Formats: sequence, structure tokens, C-alpha cells
Amino acid sequence: MELEELFSYRRSTRMYEKQQITEEQLQQILEAAQNAPLAVGNRPKARLTVVQNMEILNEIRECCKTESRRNPGVIRDSLYGAPTLILVSESSLSEDRIELCDAACIIENMMLEATNLGLGCCYIWGCLSKLRANSELLRKLDLEKEQVILSGFICGTPVKPLYAKKREAITINRI
Repeated sequence: MELEELFSYRRSTRMYEKQQITEEQLQQILEAAQNAPLAVGNRPKARLTVVQNMEILNEIRECCKTESRRNPGVIRDSLYGAPTLILVSESSLSEDRIELCDAACIIENMMLEATNLGLGCCYIWGCLSKLRANSELLRKLDLEKEQVILSGFICGTPVKPLYAKKREAITINRI
């Protein structure tokens, strides 16, 4: 897919088929993550945790349930049924929290590669405070003590195929 076309197909997918992505697809996504630009010196601090074990994913789903923003009172699966979750964590956060930018760069690279492969994906953020507070689940994720989960990425085969989408323009101020 050409880059401009890839941008128009890239979106947040919130409905997935149950089947797992292939090992080849996962490796391509992880390779894209490795090519993300990170702040100087942060590469050794960054860590990716791939979760595909359904038992652990279901525990994370249960832990991270949140109320729907569109339908108040409705509790939803914050992972949207996706079969793969990749968590981005880093150790020793700096005062300026540049590591959050690192996580965003890593995730956007993974999202672009997933889209290129015809997979759906979504950035996971808001519900992760619940996961960070669950010491039992953190142990199951085998994170080193100083590692802090910054953000997450889910992916899988979308229920509806991806398509190009025209987006509302972001306001631009030129000075």
C-alpha cells in the first residue's frame, strides 16, 4: 500500500474476529516497533510485552472494563475482543515524561504496519490505570519491577474490512 493510501485506511478498529493473527504478521508488527524513533538513550529502557494467551487476556479484559463514553451506563470490553495486546512500558520515567512520546511513536509504527497487513488495530490508554494497579496481573505479565506500562496496542482481523476514509480536517493556525 502506498503511504498516502495507508494513512487513509488507518483507523481505530473496535470489532475483531476471534482468530489469532499469524506469527508472520506479529513479527512484521514487532519489526515496525523496532524502527520507531525514540529519545536519545531510551531504547534500552523500552519494553514490549505481547499478550496472546487467552486466559491472561480475559483477566486483563475483566480488570480493565470501562463505561462506554457513547453509551453511559454500558460497561464495555476495553480491548474490544482483540486477540493480541502489545503493552509498551519503560523504566525510570524522566521529569518531562518523554517516554510517553516514545510509546506513541512505537504504537503508531505498529498501527501503520498492522493497517498495511489489512489488520485492525486500536490505541489503548484510558483503562490501563486499572491494569497498573493490579499487582497480580502485573506479575503474570512478567514485567520488571521498575517497568511502568505507558500504553497499549490491540490488533486482529477486523469484523469489517478496512476502507479508505475521508476525515474532518484538523484546524491549522499559521503564524
